[in-house]
Amino acid sequence: MEGIKNKIDILVNKLNHVGTKIYKNRYYIAIVIFILCIIFEISGSSIGCWKEFLELQEVDDGVIIGKSRAIRSDEWSVLTPMTFSQVFDGFKYFSNIIRGGNTDVFMVYGLPILNLVQIFRPFQIGFLFLGVAKGLSFFWCGRFIALFMVTFELGMILTKKKKLLSFIMSILITLAPIVQWWFAVNGIVEIFVFGELAVILLHKYMNTQNFKKRCIYLLGMIICAGGYILVIYPAWQIPMFYVFLALAISVIITNRKNCKITRKDIISILIAMLIFICCMTYIFLTSWNTIKAVMNTVYPGARMETGGQAISKYFQYPSNLFYPYNQEGVDKNVCEESTMFTLFPIGIILAVISLIKDKKKDVFLITLLIIYGFLSIWCIIGFPTIIAKLTLLSNVQSSRAILAVGFIDILILVRSISNKKMPVKKSIAMVSSIILSIIISMLCKKYNQNYITITRLVKIFIIDTGIFYLLFRYQSKYVKGLLSCSIVAIMIISGGMVNPLRRGTDVIYNSEIIKQVQQIQKEENGKWIVEGTNFHTGNFILMAGVPVINSTNTYPDMEKWYKIDTEKKYEDVYNRYANITINIRNDQEMPQKKFKLLHPDDFEVNLTPQELQKLEVKYIFTANDLEKYNNDKYSFEKLTNINQFNIYKLIEN
Repeated sequence: MEGIKNKIDILVNKLNHVGTKIYKNRYYIAIVIFILCIIFEISGSSIGCWKEFLELQEVDDGVIIGKSRAIRSDEWSVLTPMTFSQVFDGFKYFSNIIRGGNTDVFMVYGLPILNLVQIFRPFQIGFLFLGVAKGLSFFWCGRFIALFMVTFELGMILTKKKKLLSFIMSILITLAPIVQWWFAVNGIVEIFVFGELAVILLHKYMNTQNFKKRCIYLLGMIICAGGYILVIYPAWQIPMFYVFLALAISVIITNRKNCKITRKDIISILIAMLIFICCMTYIFLTSWNTIKAVMNTVYPGARMETGGQAISKYFQYPSNLFYPYNQEGVDKNVCEESTMFTLFPIGIILAVISLIKDKKKDVFLITLLIIYGFLSIWCIIGFPTIIAKLTLLSNVQSSRAILAVGFIDILILVRSISNKKMPVKKSIAMVSSIILSIIISMLCKKYNQNYITITRLVKIFIIDTGIFYLLFRYQSKYVKGLLSCSIVAIMIISGGMVNPLRRGTDVIYNSEIIKQVQQIQKEENGKWIVEGTNFHTGNFILMAGVPVINSTNTYPDMEKWYKIDTEKKYEDVYNRYANITINIRNDQEMPQKKFKLLHPDDFEVNLTPQELQKLEVKYIFTANDLEKYNNDKYSFEKLTNINQFNIYKLIEN
């Protein structure tokens, strides 16, 4: 037995030595990994879905590990095609391609543009000089590496420079299921990166007297503030802002004695604020018409939430272990049901022990617990309307605020563990772990009746018991390493396997459809529509760099639809963020309703050849035969046939 312990000690020492070297060279290692990923065009995009969706037999989907996720259509079918289209349009602030022309792409979807304000969206910069495939890699890998590195540095502040605990925190957040299921859209990564980095820079600012360094930190905070604001997703931004505010207050209080502000500092702060205000003013004035259009839409329009009814989300995290492999029985969909892997309620328990039993007046724990209670009341009970408006939470669904609650759970957990000097006694730790695991497992089952089978329930109980025990006993010999390995394994299983590991964009640009569309557009420019087929296809040919009227309309083009709906009878149907299906009909076939709302973000419109001309349509991509609609005034000339699709040119006779 003694010999085994000695061997383990030797192994642990070697691993510690390797870990120390990795820590010292972590930035160099991150840069090398980033460069290699770009060279080999690695990303986590689900654009491989196009192969199956359009039956592109001639191309390879490019997936190395994992699988493309059809449910992430807002990535592979919307964001990524729109981003690729910018490469063909010269990275303009107002695209001439999306919606068929004059579309603000910076404010609504944050696409890459050739403008100084792109600095507030740094992860899109790769598209400006690397092209489509490598730009996509820059976007995916850059955000992943940045999130991991920034979270680690924040962890070093929270844990008082405990490297292994900071690593655990970084893994828990970077590979969090909710982060991975939503990785490419709604700015979830940017919210974490910019918010965490701002706190880190504030901490550095307060702990140096070097004026040049302080100016650099101020510049970084300006970029973080602008990047955070421009995410434009209040449902996550607002509750997460409260978390970062708590962290910022804690940093200021704990470092106030180290920070001396001089006259030069005051001047630099004022200049920084002026630069920030000028940048934001420029952006919002440039996009003011877009902002008004979005605010006046029927959907998403303005929200009025009062919170509550999200208590189930606190016990949802164990079910994330199974989401990447089986979604049958999930109440809504895995994206909506995914959460942070919070290990609730261990963090809260250890925080209480730290504050009460150990009598530690920890500013970080106190401020985080205050915000935790505040947001938990919102999520579980809700607020009166007036308080919801005053706190801005009226813009936040309780199910979205859970992101911030889960984040605080993890922050409190690592802070509490870092404060503890001695582990909980073995017997108490084991009994507590078993009891807590039973409670969490049963509540997870209660709120997921159709998904958590008996087998899954047993697995949850075993995993939770083991992890809870290791957390209670963290300060014991060998436990740190064992816990780290366990957390890494769990997070790879629950979050790391969500998105595929893929290479390149050949699935798009080796397809015959894209090649034919580009060739036709090269011979004679014109606006396109996709007719009769699923709305996704409109975004596919958008990647050929052609203007597509019914590509996803991120905000309504009212003037365009007024040409068809002259009496504005159907304004409520098309005044929205919309995926649009267009059907061509003659007067005899025209249904009673020209516009039909299918879903809150999806409508159908029936158009005659004459109405197509009003919209300046030249080319039609469709699976249908349009020659039957030829008449004395208009005719459809078939240009080519690709797979099951035809491309027609509308001709006025």
